Amino acid sequence: MLDLEDMTPGQVLADASVAEFIKTLGLSIAEAQKALDENSVDQIGEFITPREGLGGRTLLDMGLSPAFYHYQHADISCSLQLNLRVEKDLSVGLNLSGSFSDTTTSDENRTASSSSTESGSETRTSERTASVNIEAQSQGALTIGGRNFQLSGDDPFTRIRNLQEAVTADDAAGVPRLLYRPTPRTFQITTDAPADKVQTTTNTISFQGGGFDRAVIQVDTDVATDYRLNASTTVSTTAQGSVSTYADHVAAQINAAGMTAFVVGPSTPLMKTYFRTGRHHLETFSTGSTTYNDSFAQRLMELAQFIRLHSIPVEIEGYADAQPYRGQGSSSSDQSNRDLGDRRAHEIERFLLANGVQSSLITMVPSRGAADAQAAGGPEDNVNFRRAEVRTRGRTAYYIFVRAPNSSFTIENVSPDKLTPPLTPGNGFIFLYRPQPLALAGKKVTIDGTEFGLSGAAGGGHGPGTPSAHAHNLSTAINGNAAVDFTSSAEANVVTVFGKTTPFELTLVTSETRQIQISGTEGITITRQFTRSQSSSLTRQNTGNRTVAVGASLDVRFSRQYEMNVTGNSSISARLVSIPAPPQFLETIREFLSGNQN
Repeated sequence: MLDLEDMTPGQVLADASVAEFIKTLGLSIAEAQKALDENSVDQIGEFITPREGLGGRTLLDMGLSPAFYHYQHADISCSLQLNLRVEKDLSVGLNLSGSFSDTTTSDENRTASSSSTESGSETRTSERTASVNIEAQSQGALTIGGRNFQLSGDDPFTRIRNLQEAVTADDAAGVPRLLYRPTPRTFQITTDAPADKVQTTTNTISFQGGGFDRAVIQVDTDVATDYRLNASTTVSTTAQGSVSTYADHVAAQINAAGMTAFVVGPSTPLMKTYFRTGRHHLETFSTGSTTYNDSFAQRLMELAQFIRLHSIPVEIEGYADAQPYRGQGSSSSDQSNRDLGDRRAHEIERFLLANGVQSSLITMVPSRGAADAQAAGGPEDNVNFRRAEVRTRGRTAYYIFVRAPNSSFTIENVSPDKLTPPLTPGNGFIFLYRPQPLALAGKKVTIDGTEFGLSGAAGGGHGPGTPSAHAHNLSTAINGNAAVDFTSSAEANVVTVFGKTTPFELTLVTSETRQIQISGTEGITITRQFTRSQSSSLTRQNTGNRTVAVGASLDVRFSRQYEMNVTGNSSISARLVSIPAPPQFLETIREFLSGNQN
């Protein structure tokens, strides 16, 4: 039998023999019916005996007959009460004491403390974050630590980047890093312009053109080859003993012919872009005598066309340098640097997608932040680590990027011609870019059913007919239409469309320990403040002789108690009725008696 503590109610009821109760009650009714029937049969002798007082006649002759009794119906009831109780008791007692003594005397008194404040689910000792949402069309103001920052600018990207610049430059605000990310919204965007002139996605329009002739030569064999750049320029090369040396030789011969050429090895990125400290948007800037990201939009557009032509899979990774926050002396956290590196990589991805690269060809590599910069040592403020890279995967060939220095040099009718996909082994030209005039008069772009005519008129500092002029004019037309629920920004040849109420997600980072309160006006929502605090302190003193003694006692008690009560009662309610003897029964008796008399 199972222990009571392990039994289910059904098992307990089974042990209580409920079936026996019901069986016994039913049999009692059956036995009573049998006894009544036998009693009626036993009376027959009295009814068929001749009686002298009746003139020798029987009671049966007089019309009397024995009565039969029958239970018309019977109700059986049974009730059962079950009470089960299991008690357990476990007690543990532990007594521990100790002392130790030696002849050594020491005296130490040390106190350490730290404090931090951060919102969200993370706690850090050197860095805190807050989150703010700002609608794309907002013209409001953001207040940080008592400092007021008014949004300014004609389009969403300009307003957010101006805010980023103002906040991080203000030491009193205490926020040395501000990261942002637009929340994407899908639009129905179409154009009647040729696909090689205008590319559209669900939230961008890009104009394809501008610049000078460019080409990419594939080199995977160390063999003498003649490369024709145009009808009047052919570069002859000779084998050099290795593919890498030969690739350098080809680039040198092209440079000698008046073009610009550089080699991109199998493990070398196809393109690098650089960023200012704490920034993650693409721009042309100078540090010292060096200018970075010159014509970055043009180069990204041409790279996108190359990737699209041959469906080349690429990966993008962003990095950060190891310098501390300006004016605060504290370094940014590893996570903050990784976030910054990821934002830089996504900026490159955004431009490639806008210029028509399929998302399936792009792999985003999680940023390692400042890890490479820290491993390399050197100056903390190092623009070479504030970069994002576009790399190919699994490539073994060398690429030679060729660029015409101005419009007087052309690259056309090239050979060896390997321009038509798919890529195959061998030396030759695998990509050619020839700028074409953007003759888009009468063409239009339609966004969610609203048409906008295309114009290449000079404007915004952009020359007429250039991709930048078309992008500027389209963005101006969109932002000038108050009837639509979207707005836009133009960056070089790309127009990005935003919902007017679609927010930019901002992450504010500080390393200060003081309380910094954030608030905003219309179109600005504070989703997370710098609100959670944590502090700790440690004081330790050891003075004089030390004494330690150890003693322990353990007392464990365990008991179990079971109690089960099963009580019940039963009842039978029956209705007894008298019925006359069946006629056939009486007739049979009469026939029997008549036969005996004869």
